[in-house]
Amino acid sequence: MVATILHMFGQASGLHINLSKCAVYPIHCDNVNMEEVMEGFPCPVKDFPCSYLGLPLHTRQLRRVDIQPIIDKVANRLPAWRGSFLNKAARLKLVNTVLSSIPVYFLTVFNPKKWDVQKIDKIRRAFLWNGSSEARGSQCLVAWDKIKRPKLRGGMGILDLEKFSRALRLRWLWYRWEDPDRPWVGSEVPCSEVDKQLFRCSTVVTLGDGRTALFWESAWSDGVAPRDFAPHLYKLAWRKGLTVREEVEYQTWTRGLWRMSTADEMAEFVLLWEKVQEVFFSDEPDRIIWKWTKNGLYSSKSAYEIQFVGSYCTFNSFALWKAKAEGKHRFFGWLFLQEKIQTADNLLLKGIECDPVCCLCDQDFETAVHLCLQCCFAQEIWVLVRAWTEGLINVPLPGVQVEEWWNSSLQASSTENRSKVAAILLYTVWNVWNERNRRIFQGISQPPIRVLSLIKEEMKIRQQACEGRVLT
Repeated sequence: MVATILHMFGQASGLHINLSKCAVYPIHCDNVNMEEVMEGFPCPVKDFPCSYLGLPLHTRQLRRVDIQPIIDKVANRLPAWRGSFLNKAARLKLVNTVLSSIPVYFLTVFNPKKWDVQKIDKIRRAFLWNGSSEARGSQCLVAWDKIKRPKLRGGMGILDLEKFSRALRLRWLWYRWEDPDRPWVGSEVPCSEVDKQLFRCSTVVTLGDGRTALFWESAWSDGVAPRDFAPHLYKLAWRKGLTVREEVEYQTWTRGLWRMSTADEMAEFVLLWEKVQEVFFSDEPDRIIWKWTKNGLYSSKSAYEIQFVGSYCTFNSFALWKAKAEGKHRFFGWLFLQEKIQTADNLLLKGIECDPVCCLCDQDFETAVHLCLQCCFAQEIWVLVRAWTEGLINVPLPGVQVEEWWNSSLQASSTENRSKVAAILLYTVWNVWNERNRRIFQGISQPPIRVLSLIKEEMKIRQQACEGRVLT
């Protein structure tokens, strides 16, 4: 029977079956004679779970053992990279382009569990900071939640898998509106209540004939869904899946609301009643608009970024990541602006014994702001940099903090010069840091004029490689 059906399908469509790649997974076939059904079709009969188009499938909820292969796939990428030989900027690039992209296909269909995301995050975090699959807490210099923010919000742009998965799953709710002929429309979509709430907050529904918009779930009332401005009534209502037209024409939206007993419920009823009286239908279909894009169409990028509303950055991160500098300098600059570089104050907080006195001046306690901005040795370098740039870069003022110094230095420059100024600032603090490390780990000291030469040399090499011209 099965062989005949598939043979006729192949003749009609040209899509013939490769038996060596086929398997049968019966569902609710306890009382079916599978030998008779499969007669003439030499294909193995297997049990769930299985893998279809690269996704794990099961008749029940997926278990840990079904998801573990995805985590293993992420972890198996690390040994070949030899992460300990890569700088942190290179590791960041690999985390963003490879490790973060491996689970994306899975995330478009399934709502990941907390343990699943934590396992992948543990691998990504360890590789970023330590170049391996394991890292101690003291090796992680910045909180992981901050790292996962977009760059313009003060993070490093590493994907937050939980938020990105939610952004991808909203596509199901969007296509249920925009493409109702898809075969899965009408069945349950893999979206949680949080997903649906984000979708309601991100869309505006304009009523036409009222046959598509759902009365309680769609944002048809001034861009807000009734279940959001009348949550108490929503709990009392019956049959919450009806369209606006069905509820309004037959006045069925009031069913179940006779159980109102509080002043809040009655106030919500009056408000909803007024909204319903304003409803007028037309012959046009209902329309939906996505709030966060100019063309009104859903995009996973906008759905992801809107989840970070409320987080902010206190320093000019745009100039940092757009600076004409190498990745390692931008990475170091990001750490420096948050005073998270491994200076004596941070090492002592972690319980690591070290000399707390600045090795450049042998006078003050070593902190990020002192080492790179306030130290007398660093001040000499900044004076030389100001002379070299003909006043484009100013010497840090006494008592200035890192973020204030960064923001004020960029504000004092023109828009055309801002990326150049940011680069010079980064190269300067980077070479001050390198001078500190040379003195501690190699016992070698360089005078300020030599450090300036190293700054010029690094910038010259970068410009020759990336821009084909030399900074004079």
